[in-house]
Amino acid sequence: MKRFIITALNILITVILISLVSSFAEAQTENPQGCPVVLPQGTVRVSPDQPEIAEGSTVGIINALCEVTLNFVGCGFMPNEITISCDSNGDGVADALIPLKNITLVNGNLVQATLVPLAPQLPGTPFPLTCCGGIARLTLTRRVGAGDDNIFGDFTQSITCNIDLGQRAPLVLSATPSDGLCAVPQNLIIPGACFIQGDGKPNVTRVFAVERSNPANVIDSPHFVILNNNLIDAFFDFTSANAGKVFLIYASGPNGTSRNLRIPAEAPEGCVLGNEQGIQVAFTCNAPQPVGGGDSPASFVDISSCDLKRSQAGVYSLVLIGRFKQGASVRIGGVSPKKVKLKDSTGPDTFGKMVIKGRVCDNLPAAIVVTNDGIPTAPFQCAASCR
Repeated sequence: MKRFIITALNILITVILISLVSSFAEAQTENPQGCPVVLPQGTVRVSPDQPEIAEGSTVGIINALCEVTLNFVGCGFMPNEITISCDSNGDGVADALIPLKNITLVNGNLVQATLVPLAPQLPGTPFPLTCCGGIARLTLTRRVGAGDDNIFGDFTQSITCNIDLGQRAPLVLSATPSDGLCAVPQNLIIPGACFIQGDGKPNVTRVFAVERSNPANVIDSPHFVILNNNLIDAFFDFTSANAGKVFLIYASGPNGTSRNLRIPAEAPEGCVLGNEQGIQVAFTCNAPQPVGGGDSPASFVDISSCDLKRSQAGVYSLVLIGRFKQGASVRIGGVSPKKVKLKDSTGPDTFGKMVIKGRVCDNLPAAIVVTNDGIPTAPFQCAASCR
């Protein structure tokens, strides 16, 4: 009988202890007052023309160059998992889950962990392109498995808190075309991310180009359109005076200027130059290529813009602006249209406008290539759509 009572008491004590552990874990999860203080370790570097990060603040680490080490002060327990859940548009659905690495217990009150770059795709940042900053959810978790020193079995202890990453500057990933004749205006399609803020306001108010070897030579885009959060259509008039020069492409707005690092001094040691992908986004101004030799005027085929027109009868036509030679052919998304007509003569056998009809709507938006004498242009990305 005594043995039975002792066994029953042991079971009761075990149940009570398990309940206490579970209640403690739940309380830690729901009680924001149990959240640690989060501080960056040392100075966090950002790209030129982006807001500097105040000492002791996480606001702005979304723009950090390469890795960031965070200090967690007063966790109350030793986490073995730390994640940041990013919800840039505030719709309650996580846009990205970012795990921290190298979790280290420094002492009883201090834990360190590192946000590491997302190589090989994004070697210059620990934040995915879908994360545009703002208030994120920080979760510190301790998972304990059954063992000789744990009579209660598996259990999980966690804390979920808010952390302000700051607002991300626009990200520019590339520019299409990457080169062209600057004697005529150029229309660039610029893919990227975070072109629109979470509240729907523009995160880009200026698009411009800076000569790589002469930063004082700046060309602004007088007209650009933010097509969506990931695409900009920008018009540039580089002029023939810039033939042969290379220009770095930037987008800027209320939260800073896109990253396009030029020299090692602009980045921490070991951090990639260019943008977050380690690519310098640039446009090269080509010089006109003479045709036929001698003193004949330069002649070339090039596209600077596209525009979709609809007649009163409901028939669509695509109008390309640029410089086109007599006999030029065109393919839209790899498909040849039914009818091509050249207009607006600019010289012997050269024209400034190409009007395309038939099989237009089925293939837009698409890359457009014009060919003359067997030589194709670089693909021109036309964002127009009949829908």
